[in-house]
Amino acid sequence: MPLSSDIDYSIVICAYNPDDRLLKRCLQAIYNLETDGIATEVILVDNSSSVPVDSLPYVREYLRKLPTMRVLMVAVRGANYARITAIAEARGKYIIYFDHDNEPERHYLQELKKLHSRYPEVAVVGPGDVTIDFIDGIEKNLETYARDVFREGREDSIKFSSVRGWQSCYPLGNGLCAYAFLLREYNHLIKQGKLTIPGRTDKELTIVDDMQMVLLCISKGYFAGVSPTLQIKHIIPKIRANDKYLQRLAYNTGICYESCLTQVFPKNAHKLQHEMISEAKFSRQTLRKFLKARFSPDRDKLFDLVQFITVNTGIYLALHKPVPPLIKRITKYLQLE
Repeated sequence: MPLSSDIDYSIVICAYNPDDRLLKRCLQAIYNLETDGIATEVILVDNSSSVPVDSLPYVREYLRKLPTMRVLMVAVRGANYARITAIAEARGKYIIYFDHDNEPERHYLQELKKLHSRYPEVAVVGPGDVTIDFIDGIEKNLETYARDVFREGREDSIKFSSVRGWQSCYPLGNGLCAYAFLLREYNHLIKQGKLTIPGRTDKELTIVDDMQMVLLCISKGYFAGVSPTLQIKHIIPKIRANDKYLQRLAYNTGICYESCLTQVFPKNAHKLQHEMISEAKFSRQTLRKFLKARFSPDRDKLFDLVQFITVNTGIYLALHKPVPPLIKRITKYLQLE
């Protein structure tokens, strides 16, 4: 169980060259959180932004308004490095992760407190009510796909599981909260080289660290899940509300799943051996889907192509098999990496 601490929740906000509109909304939401009976600290991680976030006037204002808030500078770029450093610095029994484009509802902490009291066996929990706010708008015929990729949705009840494979109720990213002592174990495994897949950088869109944290908690005999009482808005600006970004996000997230699972649960490799298709079949089917997508106005065919490449590339990478040259060329042409 968690070590004794005077701080209940360490709220970690990761930022790299943040959109001022988004970070302002995030900090205001953190300021508005109901904290009666709850001790908190706020750690704003500056992941080597071009303009240091603690030099921004509005950030300085929130540093004055939130006495427990501090800025942590992390020189190495990548959300994984930012989170690892924050774990080492955090003093709370639980750690909550937000990105600078997240806006939790004011009752978020109070609802977390209730959940932790009622379900101590649930080591990691996240929002079951996620609303996507396309702050600059989005093309109508892209909106449904985008909301799915950004994981918008509302569960009608609390859902938890301990299955050793990714479940739809496992939290990913925005608002994820976990026992700090388990995240320190995650740090330890990273240092030992047992968990080696890199997390996001400004160019890499994977969310490997989230997956690994959740799966590690499951491996330790705990549960993970979501609750509709935990509500959050995910704010998406124009730069991320387009085909290219969404395809890259889906690809870079998806190709890491099997590697994450196999690193935490090595027996998964045996299952993948039976699921891996031959290089010839992988190349042949990819080329067929590529040609259909290339000469069709139907966006869904392109999304289907990306999904097919993602799933099978992920299996090859998890088994340390070389990805067929044709797949690499098509991946590069589609600018997925």
